[in-house]
Amino acid sequence: MYEGVDEKALREYVIQKFTAEGDFDFLKEGELAAIVDAMRALDEAYMHESGADEGELYDDDDAYELIFSRLQAAYPQYKMYCMRLAEDYLDFVEEYLASVDAIEWE
Repeated sequence: MYEGVDEKALREYVIQKFTAEGDFDFLKEGELAAIVDAMRALDEAYMHESGADEGELYDDDDAYELIFSRLQAAYPQYKMYCMRLAEDYLDFVEEYLASVDAIEWE
């Protein structure tokens, strides 16, 4: 998804950050990883739909809206948590990408 980025390491980083935060400890075993995987897929869908995967600008607000709205549809039982999940996910991905010099700031 992100050129030159270890997707497995990115996924593990995001899951670790959510786990350390502790705000979603109420999720059942395996749900956090499944939700992170869903958000990764939605992020990838945003990148494809927006052209960001072909060099177009990645708009955080647009990515958030897509991830948030589709996450609510996919996980209606956690509808009230989806805003926070999407925000934290985007923050954690940005932190990781910055840590491996994979972001070009506009």
